Order: sequence, then structure tokens, then C-alpha cells
Amino acid sequence: MYSKTWTFRETSLLIKCDDEQAIEAGLRAGISARNEIERYVLRYPEFFSSLEPVKLEGNHPKVIETMLDAGERAGVGPFAAVAGAISQVVADAIRRAGAQNVVVDNGGDIAIIGRRDFRVGVFAGDGFGRIGFHITAGERPLGICTSSGTVGHSLSLGMADAVVAVASEASVADAAATSIGNFVRGSDVPSSIEQGLEQAKHIDGIKGCLIIRKKHVGTWGKIPRLIQVSPGSREILDVQKKYRSYDLGDSFR
Repeated sequence: MYSKTWTFRETSLLIKCDDEQAIEAGLRAGISARNEIERYVLRYPEFFSSLEPVKLEGNHPKVIETMLDAGERAGVGPFAAVAGAISQVVADAIRRAGAQNVVVDNGGDIAIIGRRDFRVGVFAGDGFGRIGFHITAGERPLGICTSSGTVGHSLSLGMADAVVAVASEASVADAAATSIGNFVRGSDVPSSIEQGLEQAKHIDGIKGCLIIRKKHVGTWGKIPRLIQVSPGSREILDVQKKYRSYDLGDSFR
């Protein structure tokens, strides 16, 4: 697999694929998508600022339609899908240019296409063990996107350390992660996770989600197999049984 890091304005990508020449097609698609998004931000300020779905009349470039659709599905503003949408556009362009296996990571919002297995890590803060997903070839294409109310710079109205949403489209996974994370609130940690899992059930197009808050973990739907991806604490305490969950200390193999 060839690897390339690329930064263009606020977009910072890590690209891995099995065709080095195809990467250039992805970069061109990424620049085009960024330019289209910036034009729409100037033309339609609500496209950038709204925390709720936005409807725009007429026909729009694919990346814009992708963000509008993802926001509508998840009940959030279109910009909640921006990182995942760019990952998706870049990965699709690389695939069309001839690559068989593609991973595009845009700040933790990941689009995966291909026929081989991949491992993807999840970061939920220094106090939590490093976990991840083992993704098999049959689970493709896949978007895996993360939102956090405590780690990083993403906008979240909730208190989750990490919400990971899984969907066929990275744009939908990105918007869904934000939407789910917004519901993880309150001092009762297990109940806050339940609220997030309940919200996930109402989002069209997602396969499943993982929510981490403090030392509690909850899942809903179908997610790839959890693995330990780097050395760290194997003791993840007090996982509640009232929702589907993993005792991660016993699940690392």
C-alpha cells in the first residue's frame, strides 16, 4: 500500500491505496470539493452555520448534495458531514482511477473501499485504552467516523469521549456521529449512552455505532469486530448490561 499525507487549507488527509498514480486523481477531487464547499459557504451562509438540516433549491455539485443528504438523514446541519464527505469524494476518485484498495482518513473520518482487511483505531482520550475495529473485505465500502465532546476540535453538543458511527457512506457516518453524540448528555453516564444509542436507531443509512464515555461503552447495530490496536490498559471498568456492550478487558485477543 502506498501512503501519502496531504493538507489543503483545513483539510488534512492520510491516503493509503495500492495504486500510487491514482492518488493524484483523489487529490484533484479533494481540491475541487473544497472549492465547491467554500463557494457554497459564501453563497449560502446557513450551509455552514446551521445546526439543523438545510434545504437548497435547484441542482448542486455532488459533494454539496452529499452533505445536504447526510445532514437530512441525521437531523443535523450539512457541515456535520464535511470531513466524511471529502473522504468519500477522494476515495471514490482514487477507486475510479484504478486503485482496488483505498483508505482515506480525514482527521478521524474515514472512507474505505477494497478487497482486503483493514484495522482502524479509535482514540477516546489518554485515559482510555486504545481500541479499534478489524474490518473484513465483505464489509466494504465503509465509512467510519468519530465525534467527541471531550477530545479534539469537532463541534459536539454532548459529553461523549467518542462516538463512532459506521455506514456505507462516510458522509452519513460523519453526520450520524455528530447527531448521536449530541444526545450523550447528563451526569448519569449509562443513561446518557442509552440516549445516544436510541438516537442511532432513528438515523437512516447507518449500520451501527459505538459510544465511549468515561469507562462505559455501548454499541448498537452491526459494527466491525473490536480489537486492541496498541499497548494500553486492559481494564475497562463498569460496563453496564442494560444496553448491548462489550467488557473490553475480556474482549482483546
